[in-house]
Amino acid sequence: MANGSFSILEMLKMAILMEEEGYKFYTDGVKHTTGKTKQFLSVAAGQEFVHKEKFQKLFDKISSNKEVESEYLLDSEVTGYLNGLIENRVFDKNEQPEDAFKDLKTAIQYAIRTEELTVQVYSHMYDGVSKKDAKDMLSVIIEEEKGHAAYFSKLLKEMVD
Repeated sequence: MANGSFSILEMLKMAILMEEEGYKFYTDGVKHTTGKTKQFLSVAAGQEFVHKEKFQKLFDKISSNKEVESEYLLDSEVTGYLNGLIENRVFDKNEQPEDAFKDLKTAIQYAIRTEELTVQVYSHMYDGVSKKDAKDMLSVIIEEEKGHAAYFSKLLKEMVD
């Protein structure tokens, strides 16, 4: 993703789609699991939902000032294209949810990998954004995603110990 190749609204739209993917992935996991694994995935899904809401608010705020410019982002083909750019980069569609959720350890390992990839994608976005409010929000979310990865890593270490 080259700097400046995506508008702020395109980047926010991709971030919203990524968070939706994460939310769907974790809630799907909740359906296939019980006990601590289910609890863990439920918390992870909630975090994705909160991030999606933050991105959506900023998207709405910016797009309300640029209505004509942003209308194409509501087009299903454009959404499909942007989704295609992020698909399989973060959430591997080839991996069956049952595999990712077969036990708590596997679920946590998968979540760590996902959070780390999300940090990479958002860091690229951060580098390509010049608007201060977008940069500020992205830096907060990047720190939160890093926090999730660290928390998940700590959980994994506690399991191994």
